[in-house]
Amino acid sequence: MKIISGKKLKQIRLFRKLTQKELAIMSGLTDAEIRNYELGNRSPNIEQLRKIADALNCDISALIDHDPNSIFEIMHIIFDYEKEMKFRPLTGNGEPTALLSHNPHFDDFLVEWDEMRKKHHNGEIADEEFEDWKLSFPKKITFLK
Repeated sequence: MKIISGKKLKQIRLFRKLTQKELAIMSGLTDAEIRNYELGNRSPNIEQLRKIADALNCDISALIDHDPNSIFEIMHIIFDYEKEMKFRPLTGNGEPTALLSHNPHFDDFLVEWDEMRKKHHNGEIADEEFEDWKLSFPKKITFLK
């Protein structure tokens, strides 16, 4: 079962300005293993994945291949988490306006994401800082500090 996205791994490695060899050393793996993961020839086990994520200062989920086949698959993911995340649609005048959650962690995430998007849009943070925040989430989450 392929759980890692080689494309994302390479993108994050390059964003962090690391060579395959440097990432291998930092994660305790070989550069051949990193190369094979990036090429999609192999997938790391969960412990190797954790070491790579730690070396890249990102959450494991940033390296996972999320590949929904359609908008309908995304809708069913929302259905699957409806109870746990306490999702509900918000509509006004028969028009959908938002997806609400009464999960405090998810709500805090939405608030922080909105704040970071506004800072990026207003030029308070650069493209690279915004991308770093997204890649590092939830490691750089501010509402848990």
